[in-house]
Amino acid sequence: MKSLLTQLRHPTNTRSTSSGLKTTALDIVSRLPFELHVLILRHLGPSDVDAGLSVCRSWRRVWLSEEIWPKLARQWYPGLEEHVRMSAASGQDSGDSFRKVLHKIQRRKSGKFSSALHYDMCVESDQFFTMSKSLPVSEGGVHSYNDVDGLEPGSFGKHYPRFMIYNNGRVAWWPEAYVLPFFAIVDDLRTRKRRAYLFPNRQAESHGFRTAMGDKIFIMARGRTLHAWHLELDLHRTTGVPEDIVRCVTEGETSLIITKYADIFLWRFGQKPRHINATGCYEKGLLGTAQLHEFIPGHYISHNPGSRLLNSGILLDFIISPTEESVFFIITYTSTPVRELRVDEIRDGQRVKSYTLERSKWMDLVIEPVDFTNLRWEKVDSHGGYCLMQAIFQTLQDITPTTTRGSSCRSRRGNLVSVCFNIHSKAFTIPHYHPKDIHSHQSVYQIWNNRLCAIDTSSPRGFVLSHQPCNGNPPRRDDSRSTPFYTTVPSKRNGLMRRQREPFEEDEADLELIGADFALDPCPQSHRPPVDSTSVDPPWTPGIRKLVGDDDFMLLVVGESYTAWSFGNEIPRKIADGGRSLWRNLIR
Repeated sequence: MKSLLTQLRHPTNTRSTSSGLKTTALDIVSRLPFELHVLILRHLGPSDVDAGLSVCRSWRRVWLSEEIWPKLARQWYPGLEEHVRMSAASGQDSGDSFRKVLHKIQRRKSGKFSSALHYDMCVESDQFFTMSKSLPVSEGGVHSYNDVDGLEPGSFGKHYPRFMIYNNGRVAWWPEAYVLPFFAIVDDLRTRKRRAYLFPNRQAESHGFRTAMGDKIFIMARGRTLHAWHLELDLHRTTGVPEDIVRCVTEGETSLIITKYADIFLWRFGQKPRHINATGCYEKGLLGTAQLHEFIPGHYISHNPGSRLLNSGILLDFIISPTEESVFFIITYTSTPVRELRVDEIRDGQRVKSYTLERSKWMDLVIEPVDFTNLRWEKVDSHGGYCLMQAIFQTLQDITPTTTRGSSCRSRRGNLVSVCFNIHSKAFTIPHYHPKDIHSHQSVYQIWNNRLCAIDTSSPRGFVLSHQPCNGNPPRRDDSRSTPFYTTVPSKRNGLMRRQREPFEEDEADLELIGADFALDPCPQSHRPPVDSTSVDPPWTPGIRKLVGDDDFMLLVVGESYTAWSFGNEIPRKIADGGRSLWRNLIR
């Protein structure tokens, strides 16, 4: 499409000015009236418009006008218009902000990563990340691993690192998840800077620590005390609440502190916590953690367990607005007497509105006696979309023969249903997908920008596939378009990998690939072991398995290592020795 747009841009003539300089005449599209631009845009998709905005300034000036870009945003990505307007700084062009967000979305959907990293979570060396020593030791900063009691950097075989959280290009993990839960490491993929934190004045306590990480703040809490570290300013602040802390949620510089009896405290970094009255949202009581269910067909699940009011059985969770201060949402799910999912909007400590999704909206998906068992939000895009609940069925045929969905939908082998809510458009959506083997205990997946990326880690092939949501029609083989398959090869850039497109082998071009946006191979070709069809052991290391990311990065975590694909700028190379090694390479 971009080549076609470039041809349309080709000028028809040139003319000379009175000074003798030649200027290029407007191309044929730029000379069209505004109404014809609108007509053209009705036949273009997001990727076409993204390409067109990179072709010509005159096109950009018309297509990003206030009369056009908001309509495109509402049509393609609900909530994006509101997100752009609320996120734009004073004096910033909202049309240009829309262009940048649209480009990031299309870049991630294409699968064309700029660089990749295969990394083993370890503290043995700093060959990739550089330890930051900006935070004083007295405030929880760690300058040397030798200062951490119980950690023995020299005995790598005894360490049990565990992935914790990903957010905004940062990876938080525990070097010793079970022995030292009060010691955490945060690696920044954008700057290659490592920050290590110890819970200050923990005395002899080694259990009961709560952790959370947003785009700016990292939190560790225990008992009634909370410690927070600013990931951009390298500052430390601490606060306390009257009851034991059981849950923390953070976004920007705002955090929600949830106590043992479901009291809510709103805390801004460096300020005093403010108690929020949740009357009308739920009845307070003893708060526990919802039971984490495995990938059992027919059970509603989430990657992470949320909270549960033990007396009433109500599932409970919280979302902080990333664009508005003092605005957050309380999510509740009740199973009796009426099954109802409700989102309450809280502004300046007051409930202003409620949004409800009743069971009748998902009756064709929820089959008795199946019910939601977990409630825990996960972001599904960068413009206000959150997945509240998910369900997996091995087949819809096995569960009900009278489902209202079409036969093409029932015939699939895997079915994943998501209940999503956008905090800007205030609308619920229920997309569903049909990835292969999604019901496997070793399958991991992530929904982002209305696409499902999934991988079966027990498969020797181990490809990450991007699936579009089901529209009720069976996939059709298009011989003119093959699914892009990208693998990684060494780039000679300090351990980083670069993208290389590879053809699928004949036996791999099955129905699983039809309609997929792209396929990613997390294992470099030079490190991929031969597949033994007689082996019963999976090729992956046992341990935690997770697929996370955003517009800029996607991470596949398997056991004690992860693969990170960067869809934005390349992961920077490390400048060692004050930059002298870089100058030596340039001189050579």
